Amino acid sequence: MAEVIVSYDREGEKQTIHTGSKVLGDLGIDYTGVPEDERGGTAKQLLASAALYCFCGALGKALETRGAKYERIEGTATLETGLDEKKRARVTGIVLDVTVHMDEEFEFIFERVEKIMQQGCLVTASLHAAFPVTYKLHHEF
Repeated sequence: MAEVIVSYDREGEKQTIHTGSKVLGDLGIDYTGVPEDERGGTAKQLLASAALYCFCGALGKALETRGAKYERIEGTATLETGLDEKKRARVTGIVLDVTVHMDEEFEFIFERVEKIMQQGCLVTASLHAAFPVTYKLHHEF
């Protein structure tokens, strides 16, 4: 199996995630000048972003593989949090709401792919055992 290695570095208020990716590069997180009460949520945003990116990429590939053409895929990820039995903050679910802009002639392919994508992608399917992931797929002609 493949493995991905990322590294992390923090110097003062600046944090860097070195992805090792030619496409993604380094991710910089800089809290300089950001008040303490506005700093939370970065890890949740990264998790939601990874889930949405992976799912939309897999969806696009599934459509393309079956011959469907689309103009655009857009979506949002809503990450829900709550407390576990020990009152620790935890992610309790993710809702992905994704719209594919495509010609009506590919509707039957979209409907097939929509069923397949309810199983998720690499990232979201890996999260299924931890908490619910909800997929809301739409198409616009």
